[in-house]
Amino acid sequence: MIEQANKLKRTAVIALVSALFFAASFVKIPIADNLADNYFSESIQAATIAYATARGVNAVVSVVKESHLELAPAGVGISIAAGQVLDPIDDMTERLSSVLVAAIASLGIQKIGFEISEVISFKAIAIVLLLTLPLIWMNSPAMTPLLQLAIKLCLILLLLRFMLPASALISNSLYINWLQPGIEESMQKLSVISESYSDMSTMQPEQEQGFFSSMTAGAADKVAKTREVFITMVENAENIISSLLNLMTAYLTIFVVQVLLLPLSMLWLLAALLKSKTLDEFTTALNMK
Repeated sequence: MIEQANKLKRTAVIALVSALFFAASFVKIPIADNLADNYFSESIQAATIAYATARGVNAVVSVVKESHLELAPAGVGISIAAGQVLDPIDDMTERLSSVLVAAIASLGIQKIGFEISEVISFKAIAIVLLLTLPLIWMNSPAMTPLLQLAIKLCLILLLLRFMLPASALISNSLYINWLQPGIEESMQKLSVISESYSDMSTMQPEQEQGFFSSMTAGAADKVAKTREVFITMVENAENIISSLLNLMTAYLTIFVVQVLLLPLSMLWLLAALLKSKTLDEFTTALNMK
């Protein structure tokens, strides 16, 4: 009778915990979930804007480099300097674009993973706990490993539920306190160059212009605008490359922290929990006769 009473108590406790987890699946974790959701959305938006800015700078560089014939009236030396000065900028924008694409993809995957875990994790834990109830009533020693497996699965699901919000909290603190000022300053410097592309894109490309059209005011304006942008980039080449490098470093830091360091830390914590003798002792006590 005592054994039956103990099993009834354990069954009631597990059923109650299962019901609490199922009910909790419909409720957001205060502060953490909202902050995580906002962080992923705002980070994706900021990285997308940075990508658009980098592609804008790259477009301006391409237009200026392809306009060597129009720069020729200012002297042969200008055409040679264009390649020498703009090639490093062109290379940096390509590298930055690749880093930003990887960062956007990583943030997007984490956002999807967060939304899925938010909906599924607690419900899955509730189901796994309910499935352990028959194991408590079975007296076979073979049921203990199955019960241990079920408890470990619950721990994995619980860790997955809190891993991405915790990652977002850490990454958000890192971004606000260390990375945001440098990113905003770099974006401000680069936007001056990228915004000039909208003016240049409204002009006809040089291959569509004939000999007589090149003598018109529109062609003269294009030459003047291209030369102006080129001179601006030459004068600010060091700042442009520095800004591109700062952006690359910032988003590489975000990528490494979120994709490598934090997941590896969570896996180490999970492995430590699963190897813990305390967990095995708890499972054995739960299934004792």
